[in-house]
Amino acid sequence: MSTEPPAPRSVVAIVASYRPDADLVATAAKLRQQFDRVIVVDDGSPAEFSGRLDEIEATGVTVVRRPQNAGIAASLNAGIRAAEENERPDFVVTFDQDSVPVDDYAERALTTYHDARAAGRRVGVVVASSYSGHAVHTRGDVAGFTVAFDPMQSGFVIPRETLDSIGHLDEGLVIDGVDSEYTARARAAGFDVLVGAGCDIRHQLGRRDPARLFGRPLRVLGRELSYNYHSPQRVYYIARNGTTLTRRYLLKDPSWVLRRLGEETKAHLLRLAFSPNRRAIARAMLAGYRDSVRGRTGVLILDAVDDRKER
Repeated sequence: MSTEPPAPRSVVAIVASYRPDADLVATAAKLRQQFDRVIVVDDGSPAEFSGRLDEIEATGVTVVRRPQNAGIAASLNAGIRAAEENERPDFVVTFDQDSVPVDDYAERALTTYHDARAAGRRVGVVVASSYSGHAVHTRGDVAGFTVAFDPMQSGFVIPRETLDSIGHLDEGLVIDGVDSEYTARARAAGFDVLVGAGCDIRHQLGRRDPARLFGRPLRVLGRELSYNYHSPQRVYYIARNGTTLTRRYLLKDPSWVLRRLGEETKAHLLRLAFSPNRRAIARAMLAGYRDSVRGRTGVLILDAVDDRKER
C-alpha cells in the first residue's frame, strides 16, 4: 500500500563533476525541475572547463569549484556542506555527472521512504532500483520493502536523520568503495538501505572488455566472457578500500562482506588474466592490499602503481 508522502522542507540534489561535458548542462537544468536545489561540485577540472561550469551556473544551479581533484567522497561532502550552509535539508540526493534519473525520481524515492517509515522501519538510505535497465542487486526484503545489497552512490537519497546519526561519506577512501562503506555504516547503526520502487537512472556503465584467449574472444556456456577494465590506479583503490571494508565490517555483517568479497575476487581474477597491462594491475593490487593493512587512506601517491612501462 502506498500513501502520499508529506511535503518535505527541502530535497537537494548534489552532482559530482569532473571534466563536465555538454550533457551535464542539460542534466543540471532538468534536475532543477524536481529538486528544491541543485548543487554541482566540480572536483578540480582543468581551467578549460570553466566555461562549461559557467553554463551550468547560468541555469540557476549552484556550482562549487574545488581547486584540486580529491575524489568522489570529498566532492559529495562539499556539496552536502554547501546545502547545509543556509538550511538543513530534509534529504540530500547524490548523483554522478553521467546519471539521469527518471523525472519523478525524488517523488518515487520519498514514497518508498515514507511508506517504510509508516511500517516502522528506520530508513537510512533509499537507492536506485536500476541503472539503464540493469536492476540493482538485492538482499531480500524487510516488511515488504526490497533491501539493496551493495548499491552505487549515484541516486542515494539520504535523510537528515542519517546524516545526523552517522555523518558524511568517508573521504579517506577517495573513490571506490565510498558507497559500500556508507551502506555498511548505515546498517551497522541500525538503518535499512532500501531500493526505491521505480527509481530508474540512465547511467553510463563502466568499460567492459572481451576476455581473449590467443587473440580470440573467450566463450563460456555459449556466452562471450567480458570483464570490467580499470586502470592500475583504480585497481589500487579497489583493492585497498575493499580490504579496508572487509577488515572494518567482517564481524559486523559477515554475510554482506563475504558476498561482496567473492564478487570482487572474481573481478580481480578476470583483470589479472585478461588485462593488457597485467603486471601493472598486479602491482597496483598488491600495493592496495599492503596500504590497507598499514592503515593508509587518502589520495594515492602515483609512483606506488606507476604503469608507464606497461603501455
